[in-house]
Amino acid sequence: MTQLPPQPIPDHLLGKEWRFASLPAEELVEFFNSRPIPILSAKESLYPINLGLASTLPISGVIIYGDRKSMALAKWLQEISPRSLNYIPAEIGQSGGLILEAGVNERWVIATFYDAEMAHFADLYERKKKASKGLHFLLVQPDDSGMTYTGFWLLG
Repeated sequence: MTQLPPQPIPDHLLGKEWRFASLPAEELVEFFNSRPIPILSAKESLYPINLGLASTLPISGVIIYGDRKSMALAKWLQEISPRSLNYIPAEIGQSGGLILEAGVNERWVIATFYDAEMAHFADLYERKKKASKGLHFLLVQPDDSGMTYTGFWLLG
C-alpha cells in the first residue's frame, strides 16, 4: 500500500505554538497520574518500567500550547488515536517537520521549519526516542504556565 502524504491539521485546531521537551522516565507516569488532565491516553504497556527503561533515561516529547483551541485540539487527537510523532528531516530547498501518525494513511503535519537550530533539536528528539525504545509523549495545554493541562498521550 502506498503511503499518502500527510495532511495539514485543520486550521481551527492549530495550536498557538509548540516545543520539544523531555522528562526522566521515572517522572513520566507520575506526571500524568498526579495532575488533572481531562483527556489522557497512556497504556500501561508503554510505561517506562514495563519497557525496561532506566529511571533516569530522558523521554522525549512535544508540547503544544493550544490557547483557546486547546480542548478542541485534544478532543480531535483523542478521536484519531495518535500512535507516533516523528521528525521528517528537510530535503534540499524544503522544510523539515513533525508528522503525527495514527495509521498508514492517517498522517498530519504538526509543524514545519527550515531553521537549522530547530532541526538540531528535532534530531535530538529522534535520538532520545530511539534510546527509549520509541517511547515519547504528546502534551496539549492552553499555555506555558504549567497550571493546566488538556491532553496527554504516551506514544510508542
